[in-house]
Amino acid sequence: MAVVVMHCLPGADLDADDWWSRWHMDKLLHLVAFGTWGLAWAIALAKQRRFQRGLHLELGLLVAATIFGMVLEAIQGAWMPGRVFDLADVIADVAGVACSLGLFLSIFGRRPGRIASD
Repeated sequence: MAVVVMHCLPGADLDADDWWSRWHMDKLLHLVAFGTWGLAWAIALAKQRRFQRGLHLELGLLVAATIFGMVLEAIQGAWMPGRVFDLADVIADVAGVACSLGLFLSIFGRRPGRIASD
């Protein structure tokens, strides 16, 4: 829900020459938001023992992040004043989920879908 709310914020509030834009902090925000989203989904689906074969869970999360990110960017570009569709934001979204999969592996020592259900 927080990811959707962040995409609905008006874009005209930030000056194009401020530090936020200069350091591309919005991309970092996308990375962290979708990383959190991806890690939550990976843990939830792993605990339910969903998609246990091969790369199904990882690929499913990456595809879902791509679709979800593109839909959110398209909506904000069409409906939010001062906001536009930005493919770099979608790339940051997918990178966030990819990082969350690596974090899952480092925390649990296994790929998603391979942890105990309790």
